[in-house]
Amino acid sequence: MNNEVWVLGATGRTGRAIAARLHERGVSLVLVGRDRERLGSLVAELGGAPQLLAGTLESSLAELTRNAPAVVVNTVGPFTTTALQVARACPPGTHYVDIANELSAVEKILGLDRQAAAANQVFVTGAGYGVLATESVVLRLCKGQPPATRVRVDALPSIAVEAGVIGRALAATVVEIVSFGGREVRHGHLVRSRTAAHVVRVTT
Repeated sequence: MNNEVWVLGATGRTGRAIAARLHERGVSLVLVGRDRERLGSLVAELGGAPQLLAGTLESSLAELTRNAPAVVVNTVGPFTTTALQVARACPPGTHYVDIANELSAVEKILGLDRQAAAANQVFVTGAGYGVLATESVVLRLCKGQPPATRVRVDALPSIAVEAGVIGRALAATVVEIVSFGGREVRHGHLVRSRTAAHVVRVTT
């Protein structure tokens, strides 16, 4: 195992932001994506230090398994497809982080907890806006308070608009989340709720 951090989907919106932040902190980076030209532009933008790896997700995962980086950051959606695939490609000792916002993807990664611990790995899922900006806020607000009988979170995410159409991976993630429907806790159990079942008017 080496000390590298691999960022999968490095040329996407979130991948670029994560790569830039890690690069600022002097982290040894490998930027992974499908398009070599776009990866090259990102490397130049960051100052030319990071390495790059271009290819299909499958070929990149084969390289990941062989190279055993310290950490893999997965920003490639839809996570219902990629999360388990990438996490399972991580060799013992390689840690995994993703920005999944799809419940089924999060549950799959959480289901690998014991297996990961036995292989000296830490798997972190849902490290993006969808989870951190909602559930973590609730936990912080409820800390030290009596148990809440009801909690509601209204989140209004905003995606920076760039020229052209949104990326295929982001589009697939949006479709996955909408088609999956909502979830809510009733009587201590997580149950399905109909999409748009609780419509409200929010004033910003």
